[in-house]
Amino acid sequence: MELQAVTGQLYLVNGRVQPLTEHPQGIPGILAQAAPAKAIRSRRRDFLFTHLTLSGQPEETAVLAQDLLDLISRQFYQATGSVTAALRQAITAANQRLLHLNLESSAPNRTGAVSCAALHNGELFMLQAGEGLAFLGHNFGVERLPTQKPSPVVPLGRSAGLNVRYFHHRLQDGNMLLLADPRIANLRAETLTPVLVDTDIEEGMIALQTAVAQQTARLLLIEFTSEDVGQQIAEFPTAAAAAPISTPDSAFPTPLREGQQPSPMAPRRPTEQRPSTRPVPAQQSTKPTADVETSVRKATAGAAFGLANFTDWLTDMLARLRPPRDEEAEPTNWAVPAILAIVIPLLVAIIVTGVYLERGRVRRFAELKTEMGQNIGLADGAETPDQAREFYGNIILLADEADALRAGDGEVTRLRQQAMVELDQLDGVSRLQAKLLYEFTSDISLTDVVLQNGFEGGIFTLDSASSVYFHATDETYLNLTGDPSQIVFKGNALGSHIVGNIVDMAWRPAGTAVTREGLAMLDAGGALLSYFPNMKDTRVAPLGLASVWQIPTAMASFDERLYVLDPGAREIWKYFPDGDGFIIKDDEQVLALDPSADLNAAIDLDLYSEDGSLLVLYGDGRIRYYDTRSGRVQWDETELMQNGGLTTPLLSPTSAQLVGKGLNSSIFVADPGTGRILQIARGGRVIAQYRATSDTGTELFNQIQGFAVAETPLRIFVTDGSKLYVATQQ
Repeated sequence: MELQAVTGQLYLVNGRVQPLTEHPQGIPGILAQAAPAKAIRSRRRDFLFTHLTLSGQPEETAVLAQDLLDLISRQFYQATGSVTAALRQAITAANQRLLHLNLESSAPNRTGAVSCAALHNGELFMLQAGEGLAFLGHNFGVERLPTQKPSPVVPLGRSAGLNVRYFHHRLQDGNMLLLADPRIANLRAETLTPVLVDTDIEEGMIALQTAVAQQTARLLLIEFTSEDVGQQIAEFPTAAAAAPISTPDSAFPTPLREGQQPSPMAPRRPTEQRPSTRPVPAQQSTKPTADVETSVRKATAGAAFGLANFTDWLTDMLARLRPPRDEEAEPTNWAVPAILAIVIPLLVAIIVTGVYLERGRVRRFAELKTEMGQNIGLADGAETPDQAREFYGNIILLADEADALRAGDGEVTRLRQQAMVELDQLDGVSRLQAKLLYEFTSDISLTDVVLQNGFEGGIFTLDSASSVYFHATDETYLNLTGDPSQIVFKGNALGSHIVGNIVDMAWRPAGTAVTREGLAMLDAGGALLSYFPNMKDTRVAPLGLASVWQIPTAMASFDERLYVLDPGAREIWKYFPDGDGFIIKDDEQVLALDPSADLNAAIDLDLYSEDGSLLVLYGDGRIRYYDTRSGRVQWDETELMQNGGLTTPLLSPTSAQLVGKGLNSSIFVADPGTGRILQIARGGRVIAQYRATSDTGTELFNQIQGFAVAETPLRIFVTDGSKLYVATQQ
């Protein structure tokens, strides 16, 4: 019989079960739904399960969460094509809706995590975005989805370039699925074994409350069963749902929307005749449970008799082919035949299973290429650039899924490249080609990169563990001349100073106070570390007022002065050079800016080396260029959109820097939210937009943490996880 789904919902706040009567429209962010009457034909037998988590208090986001769930359901059940394509279209629509609200609404920005799963012909298809979390129970244990926290995490509503994770499983009778709140990500799979393995929905709900303990979570538990759960689902008293779980008689009914009829996915009420709490089908509700048990015994007995008859026939046939030996003959050694009898069926089962799985992958791979071709045709016939952009974006997502099934397919690569070229033309973007310079081990995550000035080349990189590495290169920076060397690391003793968290780096030119140029590193503990390549020595300069720092994030320099951005204190601290160290002045401790500067949201800054004009970058996409003499804003992101030639706003920028001098000076801004690096004139007009293709054919700038620019010719150095790339013009 075809698998059906039985669900239970659980809402805990500090370990206490919340009464479902307080949520007549359902627990916020949870949806379990059979196909509605208006679903398209290919979706009419599908079941949809969604767990959506939004930032903020649930009571504040309940209406928004319900709107997004309605949108996901509507998009899924009206989408043509494969189940994966329908789920992807539903999640993409929800992300675009949330992103649009965040960009245009004055209300607080909301981001989220989503797990969206569909049951289709005995198979489970699931897509996740953000910190979406799920657990799948098999007969061999619990599988965590994803196995590890994804890096980086792009939440729902943050960026148009959403990172989607795909999962596919062929289900068996009795499998259990838990769509969970990201806040219980601390639970291990072993803890959830009583919930998801060798149990049913009623016992699982009891074990689930015990596993979650005193935490707060919204949970959707699903049992996949081949039993006929019937069409008439008994209703439970609301008190039973509100009471703490203590006996198998507790039940958690799925809340129904207004006007919706009960579906087979509602939880089942245990019958009085059977302590196993399994439901009795509606058409047999008056028969005693003993009939079911008798039928099971008869089926088992029939199978045993059939096996016995087959064994008897096989024994008789072997006896005829080979008569029995004399009594004095040596006893027969049955070890080898017994081993063969066990091994051969196992080998056959493994081979058949492998062939079956491979056929499924081949079929899905062919479907993906077909969908990519269809999207090419739809994009060519699109009426507006926005519609064409959406279709080309779908092609890139489909190509990513296809690469996960079979990497290196020429047709997939060609279609992806075609989509990228068309998107570049729509967005006015110049395409760069990336080259891998160096790759560290997977446990290292690079966060910043700085170029050494001069004719000898050299690159510095910083990792998340506060270790700084030097890569020797030729004068072009394009060719490494040796393995990297570690020059500073966290816990390193430099005189009486112990290196702490290094949050930013910059090249510090020579001047009046310091006669040698070198690499400056900001230690969040209240010091500036300077590494001088000529003598390979490192100096420490303590910084005053460090005791009142809260969240030092970035630094910049002008006229040998040092400026430290501190969003926590909403200040830019100002330090004056004094030999190898720095001093503070009582009347100039901070850089004076208008209160509207809103520095608590700032993430990076830089100052122009000739006049000290200030660039401030914000994580929400804002950008300000100040005249520091007057403290007034010369231009901002609004001016860029209206008169500066910027067509697509910044979504989630990470860093910015001023490069060059005089007429050759410009501002570079890294925006992984849109996969771009922008080059902007100091007067506030976009000069160019760049995207880059990695060595695997994928977008490189979607995960930028740090970057550095060398000009004439243009070379952009970026970090991507444990890898250091350089992107150049083709």
